Amino acid sequence: MLSTLQVLRSTPRFYDIACRSLTTKAVSTTETASVTELPKAAEVVDEISEVFEVPKRVTPTHNIPVCNLQFRGYIPQKLDFYADFARRAAYHLGMPCSGTIPLPTQRSRWTVIRSPFVHKKSQENFERRTHKRLIQIKDADPEVVDRWLKYLTMNAPSGIGMRASRIHYESIEKK
Repeated sequence: MLSTLQVLRSTPRFYDIACRSLTTKAVSTTETASVTELPKAAEVVDEISEVFEVPKRVTPTHNIPVCNLQFRGYIPQKLDFYADFARRAAYHLGMPCSGTIPLPTQRSRWTVIRSPFVHKKSQENFERRTHKRLIQIKDADPEVVDRWLKYLTMNAPSGIGMRASRIHYESIEKK
């Protein structure tokens, strides 16, 4: 097994950095203290608290729905996390959106014979639950909604499906 000194010597860049840090420690301790300062505890707490807060919302002006986005998945925690991500992205794009609305869970059940031959009485039951969530976007520009949907599809985790239904309104003109 290689020692730390052998590893440092085998990679010249790390060896130079290690030698510099050793010489600066020998010269003065005030310079190394400024280099290795850690962030203050108050700054870290502020950054972490923003992650655990409920996502902020833009208030709708006219309450006209523009897009309904439905998420489907088998793992509810992953689904809630991604719905939270979508709400935060909508806030940063300036789109008013509703909260995450849980839709009814769909259950699929199967009964399968355990044995490939004869033993009909020995059966096994399987169940798959499809969890669903809904987010409704209101009073937003269609181009911004399209950009938001593209961003969500690019960053979608595996195992989550999305179905977007966009609503287009047209003005009534007299002829």
